[in-house]
Amino acid sequence: MRLRDYMHINVWLLPILIVLIPVILIVFGSSYMTTPNAFYQTTIKEGWSVKHGDFFVGSASLEEINIGSANKGDVVILSHTLPEEQVPQACLMFRTVLSVVTVTVDGQEIYKYGDDYLADNRLIPKHYNFVSLGSPEDYCGKNVTITLDVTENKAFSGLSPVYFGNRYELERSFLQKKRLPLFIGGFQIVFALLLLTLSSYLYMYHGHDLSLIFTSIIAFVLGAYNVAFNDLFCFLSDYEAFFNFLEYFTLYSIPFAIIAFLISSHKELASNLNKSLVGINFLFPIVITILHVLKIVHINIFVSTLHVIALIETIIVLPQLIANVLKHYRERKNSPEYAGMTSDSVLIMGLAIFIVCSVIDIIKYNVLKFLLAGGEAYADISFMTIGALCFVLCLFVFYFYHGIEHINSAYMREHLEGLAYTDSLTGLMNRAKCMQYMAAVQGKFAIISIDMDNLKPVNDTLGHQEGDRMLKTFADIMKQSFSSAELVGRTGGDEFLVAIENPRPGICEEMISDLRSRLEAFNSHETTLNLSASCGFAYSFEVPDNNANSVFVLADNRMYKEKDIHHSMKLGRFVNDIIGDAPSGKGGATNNV
Repeated sequence: MRLRDYMHINVWLLPILIVLIPVILIVFGSSYMTTPNAFYQTTIKEGWSVKHGDFFVGSASLEEINIGSANKGDVVILSHTLPEEQVPQACLMFRTVLSVVTVTVDGQEIYKYGDDYLADNRLIPKHYNFVSLGSPEDYCGKNVTITLDVTENKAFSGLSPVYFGNRYELERSFLQKKRLPLFIGGFQIVFALLLLTLSSYLYMYHGHDLSLIFTSIIAFVLGAYNVAFNDLFCFLSDYEAFFNFLEYFTLYSIPFAIIAFLISSHKELASNLNKSLVGINFLFPIVITILHVLKIVHINIFVSTLHVIALIETIIVLPQLIANVLKHYRERKNSPEYAGMTSDSVLIMGLAIFIVCSVIDIIKYNVLKFLLAGGEAYADISFMTIGALCFVLCLFVFYFYHGIEHINSAYMREHLEGLAYTDSLTGLMNRAKCMQYMAAVQGKFAIISIDMDNLKPVNDTLGHQEGDRMLKTFADIMKQSFSSAELVGRTGGDEFLVAIENPRPGICEEMISDLRSRLEAFNSHETTLNLSASCGFAYSFEVPDNNANSVFVLADNRMYKEKDIHHSMKLGRFVNDIIGDAPSGKGGATNNV
């Protein structure tokens, strides 16, 4: 079955896989795989007293409280009575953003976080606080107060839920809820590292295509952002400042990676405008990083700027990409290598899924942050996580299809080139290919000129059909004798040419001797045809200018000298037959050398 037909049959599997894999992962991240708790655990939702400037509420659910946007210098105070349940290693767990955290129980401070960052004018990372409550008599029924000293403008607009329970089970419950982003993000990071290794090798040794490198960068920034946004790095290391920086840096790098990939994989998009966008997107995270490291401005304040830039660039680049894909589709649809779905269509599908999912999460984030109670504390990137996975999978399939298209194109080129440069009767290279080779060959080489004997007598006495059989048989034997030669061709009629590159001493003599041995073996069991040939060879070092034409002329002259010797020998045998001194031979009994 041809590759094209195979693709037509199996191309429908791709959409099924793209839908099936996310469904499997969603099931993987569902509650069906959650381990039940052994100890009491709860989310303290109701009954919170919250004060933020002039805003105050006496008893409410954190999820329903709209405190507005918390800015630098604001103080948010939360108070609640702790549960009466006795839990081993009891603690509170809650998430804070860009704030110094102080926790007191009945007025006594038991926990502090972030003041060292503030003293050094560093960005206080978002942080999962685990506040140990001690023995039951230290917390049961007592009042807990959580004070948040906000250190950045528009730091947050909602209050994260507060969990109570055994510390080990709180951590396990958190990781179980984040199972899906952990799996997807981990997969993308590992995939990116493997792809980067492969793409670096291919770039250095097999061309200068950067698209595969940018694919690995896309997979890495999406995977790292996914893991960092979901706070999973915080449970793997205590270096939260770095992972908080990594979250913002990878987020800011996503537009650069995607546009650079599109331009490198679609040369038609490499306009000055799009190159300028690549430059802007490349400099954007670098400049912000420098400002952040120098403590001029913190990295977190540019998220809204990124949203605007990404939206503008999508409006600019996406229509160009769609138009380019449609153009290629129309060109390929009627081509022999068309397989029903192109690599570009797979790429567009994956990119569209990712953009739609990202836009949904961006809208959801901004609506939660600025319009609804609870704020962005309850925002997630679940849609973007699934979209990023689909996009990376489509990138993988894109290269798979792209490879198939390349193989198909190469096959068609070789097939058409074969039709143009192959002698239809013998299957050897034709005169045009021989001349092309002679014009291009350089370095050390050797040329053998061969003239097959007796073609005209066979055509005249036995017919052209038998003459064609003679030529094809002789060509088949030549293919065997000169299998290691760079070129074996028929230059016309009964004339043949063989080219050998980087020849070792005596190689031409050995190959000609092998040819004659095979001809004798054929003649020994053939009753109709008698194959023989005149051969001459020359090496490139034998001519002063190392010119292929000069080498060929030298080899051809030597071939004609041998041909004259053969004619003299045949004439001598003919005279002997006439005067009766020697019997005439038949078939392979005659020595044709």
